[in-house]
Amino acid sequence: MAETPFAIEITPSLGMNSALNPGQLPQGSHRLALDACLKSIDTIGKRPGSVPVTSSALGQPLTCLMAYKAAASSVAPDLFAVSGNTLYKYSASALTEQTMTDVFDTPNVFGVGYTDFADVSNLLLTSGGSLKQFDGTQVKNVVPAADDTGTDGPLPVNKLSTINARGLKYVWIFTGHVFVSDGTDLIWYSKRYHYDYFPGDVQYFRFIADNDYVTGPGISFGGLCLLPMRRRWGVISGETFDDGVSTDIPFKANQYLNTSSGNISSRGYCKITYPTGQQTIAYMSDNGVNEIFDTGVNDVETSGTRQYSTRNLMDNKIDFNKYRFTDAEKAAAVASFDSINGRLLVAIDRDTTHYVFVYETQNQEWYIWRLPWSTKSLAEFEGSVYLGNTTGLLHTFNEDLTSDWDNVAKSSGTTVKMYIATGLLSAEFTGESSYFHYLQVESAMWTVKSSLDIVLVYGAGALALDKAIFNEIGVYDVSAYDEAQYANLRYTDNVNQTKRKKIHKKAKYAQIIFSNDRDEPMTILRYRIEGTASGIGG
Repeated sequence: MAETPFAIEITPSLGMNSALNPGQLPQGSHRLALDACLKSIDTIGKRPGSVPVTSSALGQPLTCLMAYKAAASSVAPDLFAVSGNTLYKYSASALTEQTMTDVFDTPNVFGVGYTDFADVSNLLLTSGGSLKQFDGTQVKNVVPAADDTGTDGPLPVNKLSTINARGLKYVWIFTGHVFVSDGTDLIWYSKRYHYDYFPGDVQYFRFIADNDYVTGPGISFGGLCLLPMRRRWGVISGETFDDGVSTDIPFKANQYLNTSSGNISSRGYCKITYPTGQQTIAYMSDNGVNEIFDTGVNDVETSGTRQYSTRNLMDNKIDFNKYRFTDAEKAAAVASFDSINGRLLVAIDRDTTHYVFVYETQNQEWYIWRLPWSTKSLAEFEGSVYLGNTTGLLHTFNEDLTSDWDNVAKSSGTTVKMYIATGLLSAEFTGESSYFHYLQVESAMWTVKSSLDIVLVYGAGALALDKAIFNEIGVYDVSAYDEAQYANLRYTDNVNQTKRKKIHKKAKYAQIIFSNDRDEPMTILRYRIEGTASGIGG
């Protein structure tokens, strides 16, 4: 029977999938997508590298990064970092130590900016001890306000000193109140628009269910305060409550989202925004990354105004269990949302491998990055994502870099090793082999060295084509001989003059591996494989 020609043209846009059968992966999906990312719609390429923005390393890891705006006016925000028991301010390529009248109790610090009734702004901080404040000059313990003696009916006595003694781990803001928790099932909240008055006998909640406990600061979402807990998410609704006998909209607590997937990491969750404008909360749980979303169903009795639920973002995408992360490793995960590129970054270590699971909201696909260092904190600040890690230096990602540099001067570092493997490609499912004859790869061109290694895995072995594709724009007397291509710069986009690479291999399946482990940029736009099928079963 005559052989039948075939051509498979693929736009490689669908990220990594380790959950499905490799023969079932849709075209454009990858069995592995390591140190790669969505470069533009329907493309894939090398992830951005990173570089320190500070020249002198601190003696301990950067365990917390916080952006703080000191006033409600046009004052620009600042970026602060915690190392050891000290607060540092980032400015002019340096982390400057701030005055520590009262040092942090532990390096595990959480902070939130707060402007009170007198229009005075402070950065409120918890670290496992007393509630602290940074007033722009010094870090010090918050001095409890005097007990209220108002003639209209005094508030209950201020119990901030008693609460401090429990060791406060988390702090957050909701409807003008300061909320704190010691990491048990207890939370307290302040007099509205005050940070130094906590009517402790009245203004507290307990979320009692199955010995559950708070695992991080609460987060405002859809008019509610969602409380991360180890086995579920708690819900606080309402608005005004100052004296225990409110006639307005009293807080309601001890409600829970309908989920059994609780939050495991105190820094492993954040709010993300999809291109449609929909917002959700992504968080690390026992079974990978989940998200809280608005179901669109009104249910006033259980959720205040809307009904919320959870779903696993890794289902049918990432086989999270195969990494065998321990509970301690998952609890140390940190997350941040890169709003400029629409990426969720979740950093988590497995022994000595430092992963970043990257979720692209544009196509809702996952990519896996690997960093040279253990990431302890992430924060978006002024359009960039900053990393605090074990180097004691403040790092940032840079789309123009293709290595992770150890120093500002970029004299030493680790090359980003992009490794992309397709699913199993087949021209027929007849039990017979096909002939794979030619491969074409269309890729972006650059004014610096750029090349692509290709390996074709087929039935009887593998065909390695090192530097199979050159993507450097040829410049006379500058480019190396036979390592560049002519480019017509009148095109709006520089695209390589793609050529057919001979394969001539017989197999039931083929798998293509694209890689680049050099300090070079790389973006694959599409590829095409041509051959002939057996003709059997046609």
